[in-house]
Parts: sequence; structure tokens; C-alpha cells
Amino acid sequence: MGHLKITYVLPVYWPAIGGCELHTHELVKRLSEKYDVKVITLIDNQHDKLSGELWFACILKAPVNATRYKDNFANVTRLPLTPVEKFVNFPFARIQSPKLPSFIIKLAMENLSNFYMKKLIGLIEAADVLHCVHGGVSYLGYAALKASRRLGIPFVYTPVLHLYHKNWLKEMQESRISKKPFLYNPQLHLSPRGWTDNYWYKLCCEADAIIAMTDFERNFYIKEGIDSKKLYNVGVGPLFADKTTEDIRQKYNLNNKRIILFLGRNVAYKGIEELLKAAHIVWEKFPDTYFFFAGPKEGNAEEIFRRYCDPRIIVLGVVSENEKTALLKACDVFCMPSLEESLGGTFLEAWMFEKPIIGAKIPPLVELTSNGQGGFLVNPTPEDIADKIMTLLQNPEIAKFMGQWGKRRVLENYTWEIIAKKIEDIYMRTI
Repeated sequence: MGHLKITYVLPVYWPAIGGCELHTHELVKRLSEKYDVKVITLIDNQHDKLSGELWFACILKAPVNATRYKDNFANVTRLPLTPVEKFVNFPFARIQSPKLPSFIIKLAMENLSNFYMKKLIGLIEAADVLHCVHGGVSYLGYAALKASRRLGIPFVYTPVLHLYHKNWLKEMQESRISKKPFLYNPQLHLSPRGWTDNYWYKLCCEADAIIAMTDFERNFYIKEGIDSKKLYNVGVGPLFADKTTEDIRQKYNLNNKRIILFLGRNVAYKGIEELLKAAHIVWEKFPDTYFFFAGPKEGNAEEIFRRYCDPRIIVLGVVSENEKTALLKACDVFCMPSLEESLGGTFLEAWMFEKPIIGAKIPPLVELTSNGQGGFLVNPTPEDIADKIMTLLQNPEIAKFMGQWGKRRVLENYTWEIIAKKIEDIYMRTI
């Protein structure tokens, strides 16, 4: 291994599934072939991740003894907590509520982060650089920052900014009744817990380097007063199997049918219900179109899918990398009208198979697609989604052009070789 010692800290890690988990896993796999890499996490499986509110699950689901395993050449450690430690620290996580005075929230956060800082110090003291990926649990990131400062280790931070439209569901429902377009307005609402609290922002201010997914994200930080010299637009790369032996069309007897694919976390804000409603509009003109939904079901996804029963809707849940690759290869259109994306890695994956994409018209996707070059960006209503799906099905030459544009976009900017090299350069500069 090379001389560089890198330690990653993030709340949830592979084999749990999610953007932070899987993209950090890919980076770790590659860099561990050259350097001494360690990973420290609080959750390492999907069951624990989805067992409750993530801030609470990280404490309540912690093992009594540390879990250790290998990820390629990297050593991964899941931090343990004794029953007494859970009993003492859970109230500090629970106190993070906007209903309480700010000084109580601050006191609780300081206690919680100090506790985890002491756990981290012995594990990171040999590192040359500490890279923290936010993942929604800012008390772990704050603890990592404190530990790095105490040991004099450079601190690199990937915030995975999630701008969102605060009242999107209510306003989208109202737009359907009034027949007026739903206007997406990205906001960052600072409140206790999650992606948008003040400690998340504090980490951005104090980090030695910040890794952004897009120029839109980078510019947001600059507007918020973050030093532009420590901001780097890196992004992520596509994730899929090199080849697959599975044939989705043959497996489901769909050789002459059209396939629309949703691939990602099956959760309301990703637009699953809007796509399900759009399917009924598409069927009026293209009745032989099948809609596949792949990815972990979260929130009230099960309830949503139960409302739309049709043999042409195929809900797969979590799929293997082999199955995921087969789905991307087989589909005609990739559609994920999500309202919250930091970049949208699954769009890159669809492009690698030269598939046209449909996404919501949100700033990260406007940038990623050069304002709709590699696919259509929609007002995320069933009518607009259905209209763009039918446009692509009716115009295969447009679909082909968009898919080919997208593949060039990935090869020029988002391969893992490019991503890993950018990250290595940031580490060296920071050290």
C-alpha cells in the first residue's frame, strides 16, 4: 500500500444501500488498492438503517461489540455501544427538536458529539487525512471534526447537500386541483436533525476541504459565506456490473413491450406516486408499456404501491448489482422525477447504457443535463411525466440522441477513474 493513510467516517456504510453508502464504498474499493484505508461507521446494514429515525437508529441499533470486516483492502469498523451508553446518549439525540430552546439543543449536541469524539480518537490517530461524509447524522460529523482538530489531522467533508421544497406535497396536491403548474423552489431550512441543521453548516465552515456534487451546490456554499478556495466540485460516478447474464425481457416475457424504469430509493419525494399516476395516462396510448420500480422501499412506499395494482407495474424492491445492470440494459426510458437530488447517480448509470432520462426540473439536474440535453426535465406532475414518456416512445431518434449525449457526458466527467483522481488530488493539497 502507498504511504497515505485515509480514514472515512460516515453514519451508514455498505452493505447498507443508499447514495452515501454505495458511492463511498466504490471510492474506498479503488483507493484501498493504493493506500491504507479505514472506514468507521455506525450502521452497516439495511435493516438497522430503516429501523427508525436515523439519528435514533445509530444509537439504539449499535452492537455491544465492534463489528469489523473488509471492503476490498480497507478495514471497516462499526462502533459499539453498551446498554448503559445507549441509555445515557439517546436522550441527547432525542432533545434535538425545534420545540426546545436553542441552548438546550446546543448542550445536548456538545455532549453527544464529545462522547463520539472520544470513541473516534483512538481509531483515527494514525490517519493523514480524515474524510467525513455527512449522510444525515451531524453529531457524528461534528465528533469527527473535533477529533481531527484535537489530533491535528486535515478534515475533508462531503456534505451531500439536499436542497428541498419544504411544502412540496401540499403544494403539488393543490396544483392538481387548481390545474396550475407546480413551481419547485429549492430551499435550505436550518432546523435540528438531519441534513439541514446548524452543525451541518458549522462543519462546512470549519472543514479544510469541501467536496460538492455540482457547481450549483458549490455556488450555494459561496453565497452562504464559505471560502471558495476550499470548495471542489467532484460529483460521483456510475455504479453497475461490468456485464450481466440476466435478460429482463426474457424473464418477464416482454420481448416486444416497452419498459420504463425507476431505479432508486422508493420514497415519496422521489416521485413514485407521480410516475404511477403517469402510467395510467401512458397506457391510454401505449397499453403495452411496463413500469419497473427497483430499489429499497422506504417511508409509506408500500402503501402507495398498494393503491396502484396492475400487472404492468412490477415492484422489485432491492435488487442486486447484476439485476440492476440488466434493468438498465433492458429499459427504453429511465424516469425518476425526484425533488431532492445532490447529483443523481442513477441518471449517470442510465446514460452509460445510452438511455434517455426523465427527471424533475431541479437545479442539480438542470446542470447535469445541460438543461435537458440528455433527457427531459419535467414539472413533476403525472401529466407532464406521461407527456415526456410518450414523446420518447414516439420518437426513438430523439431518445437515441439523448442517450448518446448522456454517455459522452459521463465518460468526459464522471468515470470513477476521474472521480478518484480528483479526490486524491484534494487529499494531497489538503495535507
